Amino acid sequence: MNPTRHAIVTGGARGLGLAMVRALLDQDVVDRVAVFDLLDDQVEDPSHEPSRVSVHRCDVTDVASVRAAYAAVGAVPTVLVNNAGGDPGNGLTRPGTDPFEDPDSFRKMVDLNFVSAHVVTSVVGPDLTDGAAICNTASVAGQTPNGLFAYAAAKAAVIHWTKCMARVLGPRGIRINAVAPGIIRTAIWEQMEPDPDRYKAIVAAITPMLTDQSAEDIADTVAFLCSDRAASITGQTLAVDGGMTQGTPIQL
Repeated sequence: MNPTRHAIVTGGARGLGLAMVRALLDQDVVDRVAVFDLLDDQVEDPSHEPSRVSVHRCDVTDVASVRAAYAAVGAVPTVLVNNAGGDPGNGLTRPGTDPFEDPDSFRKMVDLNFVSAHVVTSVVGPDLTDGAAICNTASVAGQTPNGLFAYAAAKAAVIHWTKCMARVLGPRGIRINAVAPGIIRTAIWEQMEPDPDRYKAIVAAITPMLTDQSAEDIADTVAFLCSDRAASITGQTLAVDGGMTQGTPIQL
């Protein structure tokens, strides 16, 4: 009998992270998933028997919290998904951010959206063995200049850190990649543009395929990058953005 394949997904209690949990299980990338999230009492039903999904309350920016959650898992994963991120309570919910914002707010954004990936990997990474895969959630905001200063800088750091880590982990047989989502109708976008029609117009104006992406689009990409189908892919950031990073639509 083959050994049980485990995954850890940070920020996997809902939304994009939950879609990743489902994709990893449904596409037979792993057998069990441990979710690290602060929302352990608000987890949406992942539609899998409890024996396949466990949830561990964890602050991914805190080393002690990550160590405790990892100890509770009791198994070395074959897949690690550093997905936790978002808005810790400052500028991302506004259309733009202040380039001279309070340094503490800037630091919190970077801690959640970049440093957390290093924190979790620093705890779990030393135990990973040949054949393991890591996938980090970046963003197209980290690939093109924009007004989300702290968030964009954090996601750009994720992308470069992924490349650097690939050179170190490769000789150990461990792959590490990143996925860069485009526009998804998340709570943040609903706050920035509550009107659905105006939201669609914004998307169409900046996306060559004229449409936004779904959580499932991103999750399917993560599942691919963490699977044996991507056995020779490492250090890459795959944008799932409807072509947004290629420029605005040209309609002839």
